[in-house]
Amino acid sequence: MSNQSKAGVMRRKPDNDNTFLFLTDINSVLVSGEDTNGEFCVVHCSVNENDGPPLHIHENEDESFYVLDGELEMTLGDDTLLVKSGEYVYAPRGIPHTFRVKSKKARFLVTAYPAGFDSFVKELGVPYVEGMEAHMEPPTPEFLHKLIQVSKKYNITYPGL
Repeated sequence: MSNQSKAGVMRRKPDNDNTFLFLTDINSVLVSGEDTNGEFCVVHCSVNENDGPPLHIHENEDESFYVLDGELEMTLGDDTLLVKSGEYVYAPRGIPHTFRVKSKKARFLVTAYPAGFDSFVKELGVPYVEGMEAHMEPPTPEFLHKLIQVSKKYNITYPGL
């Protein structure tokens, strides 16, 4: 449900209109760049145990992660952190980073500034339908090609790919 008042106050939750199966995640765009004139976006992520993205670098945006439930092992540059429910991590642009879910499942918010990550999720993901499986399988060559092409558009790179 998305409600926005005349004053610009907005209320939104994950639903069929804003949720995508994205790599190994179920991502819901709670606040998009369209909502904030490109200033920032907020994405709610739900990820299963041992899943997470490949090591990558965002050149355009800083990211922050706030863990709602579960535990993430995050690699940020040369640092590896175990991030638990209630903890916040800031990942500046230009720093290689990744995460792996260490609990059965994790839910967390990603805020990116400026916006752009929300558009990346929408372009690379597929609309989520209740019951779709989100799990890691070896990517096909076609998917890797699409991932790299779409990532270039958003200035996201993958060291080692």
